[in-house]
Amino acid sequence: MSGPLVTIGVPVYRGQDDLPVTLECLRTQTYQDLDVLISVDAGDQATAQACAPFLQSDSRFRMQIQPSRLGWAGNTDWTMRGRRGAFYIFQQHDDQVSPSYVADLVGAAERAPDAAICFAEIQYSGLRTMVQRGSPLLGTPIERATDYLHRLDTVPLRGLIRGSALASTSSLLLSDFDPFDSFGSELRLLAELALQGEFRFVPGPIYYKRMHGANLHLKREEWSEHERQLRWACLGAWMLEVLTPAGATPEQCRQLFDAVLARFFVPQIDRWRWLRTPARRLSFTQSRALHPLRAALDRLRSSRRIVESANTPWMLYEPASPGDRTALLRMILERLEAGGRFDPSGGLQSTWQALEAQAATRFGAR
Repeated sequence: MSGPLVTIGVPVYRGQDDLPVTLECLRTQTYQDLDVLISVDAGDQATAQACAPFLQSDSRFRMQIQPSRLGWAGNTDWTMRGRRGAFYIFQQHDDQVSPSYVADLVGAAERAPDAAICFAEIQYSGLRTMVQRGSPLLGTPIERATDYLHRLDTVPLRGLIRGSALASTSSLLLSDFDPFDSFGSELRLLAELALQGEFRFVPGPIYYKRMHGANLHLKREEWSEHERQLRWACLGAWMLEVLTPAGATPEQCRQLFDAVLARFFVPQIDRWRWLRTPARRLSFTQSRALHPLRAALDRLRSSRRIVESANTPWMLYEPASPGDRTALLRMILERLEAGGRFDPSGGLQSTWQALEAQAATRFGAR
């Protein structure tokens, strides 16, 4: 008996060494109704050749070679827009999933027709050995979206996304200053999806994530303070344009607008903060002498009780002074206006000048 078609998007660039293992993992999934869409970035012929055996032997596999460089967000977005299935899964080219991963998630999605995403735990190996389970999102659309705003969790991105929910989003946007990275684009997309439906955690299936030092998010550790500020401002503008219009009244739109700014401006009380920076640096070292410390840290990170007690909303950039807050607010509103997708005279019944003045007063940006 056949089930709904599932498109698995595999964006890849210079991944010829790892990709065959991932494609074989997808080929042998217990769920057979698959459409595996490989998008090879920037005319990468070595990677395209690594796909040839699967394209020749299995009609469920198809490939597009992009003539120019799209970057991870643009390439992933291309696979989302090129989907044929009722569901979509984002599969990184150097990760694997458990044999019944797709079958388990499809079964959960069929039992939960209101779910926009059904997702599983992620098990990390390599530079990190830990487990992330993410958090389900339930309740009303606004409750789900504000809960997601608090967490900004990327675990659900690896789950099964309902095509009808994905079609109601803007998909992955590109930042104009760094389109090959586009930090936060996936967070914006997940906020949109939270408005469309529930995020359901599915116990059993596993996404295996390999940490090898070339992962994109590890490179972000080297960003300067200004680079962090710029990307935090871009994400703030994106979250404002997603969440604010979800209000049913001008008052509710204003509450959502203020909630987003508070998330991006107000530092959180973090009793674990003294440990976070050295712990992050320890995670990315490869020294054999430090292996016992890394192992102990990974055990702590895999403890749900400890994770929940340390679940303070993270901030990429924290404005420390009134001058910092003024600069951040101006950057957020400038990017919001330049994006052309937000009109303050609509749901907020306001103007750009009034929004800035009111926000400056509230958040001490003077």
